[in-house]
Amino acid sequence: MEYRMMPDPPDRRMPLILADVVQAQKRGRPCAVYAACTANAYAIRAVMGQALEDGTAALLESTASQVNTSGGYSGLTPSDYRRRVLQMAADIGLPAERVILGGDHLGPHLWRHEGQRRAMAQATRLVAACVAAGYRKIHLDAVTPCRDDALPADGTLDLDLICRRTAALCRAAEQSAERMDMPPPWYVIGSDVPAPGGEGLTTGPVAVTEAGNLHAFLSLCRHAFDAMGLAEVWPRVFAVVARTGAEYSPVEVHPYRTGPMQPLVAYVRQHKRLVLEAHSTDFQSPAALTDMVRDHFGVLKVGPALTFAMREAFFALARMEQKTLGDRKSIPCSRLPEVMEALMVADPQFWRSHYRGTTAELAHLRQNAYSDRIRYYWDRPEAVAALGRLNANLRRFPPPLALIGQHLPGSDEQIGAGMIPNDPEAIVVDWIGKVAGTYARACSPPSI
Repeated sequence: MEYRMMPDPPDRRMPLILADVVQAQKRGRPCAVYAACTANAYAIRAVMGQALEDGTAALLESTASQVNTSGGYSGLTPSDYRRRVLQMAADIGLPAERVILGGDHLGPHLWRHEGQRRAMAQATRLVAACVAAGYRKIHLDAVTPCRDDALPADGTLDLDLICRRTAALCRAAEQSAERMDMPPPWYVIGSDVPAPGGEGLTTGPVAVTEAGNLHAFLSLCRHAFDAMGLAEVWPRVFAVVARTGAEYSPVEVHPYRTGPMQPLVAYVRQHKRLVLEAHSTDFQSPAALTDMVRDHFGVLKVGPALTFAMREAFFALARMEQKTLGDRKSIPCSRLPEVMEALMVADPQFWRSHYRGTTAELAHLRQNAYSDRIRYYWDRPEAVAALGRLNANLRRFPPPLALIGQHLPGSDEQIGAGMIPNDPEAIVVDWIGKVAGTYARACSPPSI
């Protein structure tokens, strides 16, 4: 999927939709927005298409590993990400004022193997760069210990230190906004935050955040903000991250249960300006997502589920390509699954600490795990070339609808009804859009 870079002036109005969500929740009307945490062009296009169809905003967030001052695994800096997103919005006719950019897990996690001074210096630099690029929603994540942090037996940072680092990151954001004459951002904070990427290797029930612990964090964090001269900023802290029990491992999804969350929900309902933000909602059922919105979650985060759907669609198309063209020696097939497997085996840094198993099990996980670590490899030149060949082959020789129906059920009916063309990229974007649509229906945000 090609795009052109395009600059655009900063928007100063759109985060009002975040205020609308908060106000609706406080008035007793379940309402939320979903944040797509992705730098993948196909996923971005699907989310924007859903927003265009619904008449709502597209909230797109980049994580510190995807997009940072060194380029991240996407190769994009925050300003690059902004230009990419706005150009794609212009290409499909989504007005720029209906695009909100956010930064996810902005903090020292990416530099956790370094000393705290250098890690926090890098983190504050990234936060400042995101705000300067026009990001309006900032998740300040200071929970990850650095190499030289003194830790208790449980391995967690002292709560007061988390709060002071959160305030320091906020100060960097505010200073960047003032220096660049940018509108100040809105903030999401938290001390009980699922790991970036949303998954781990553990199995079994996942604990939820206790109301008493959240109260202690909010009290200490507000004190830290006051101590750094950020008292006027505190009203723009509109959401707090909490563990919901709805997490996933590479092979297992822990479903959301509303019952254990009720003490925390009751506590947050008492706050006039605060809602919950749910991380790791990927692969939850539509009913579970709806329950989250009813339980005072104003923001639902999704990321790997979008690129998981993209991988599903592209691999299905590759199987169709092989079935229809595999015997034609004059037309080389893309061999996309084999290309992606070779890339992951040659450079295991993005998956080896996340997957466990035999040789065969690891091969399966690399291409099929819920955690979707394959998403780190789609921008590699070999992957881009294989995708280009796949798209070219299937445009020249479109697969029959019967074959499409076998591999991507429902897509054949949409093509037959003229809802989407028999084009590989259109099929993939539509397949990802099914995930985006599930979130959109659960959230029911205000129209623009």
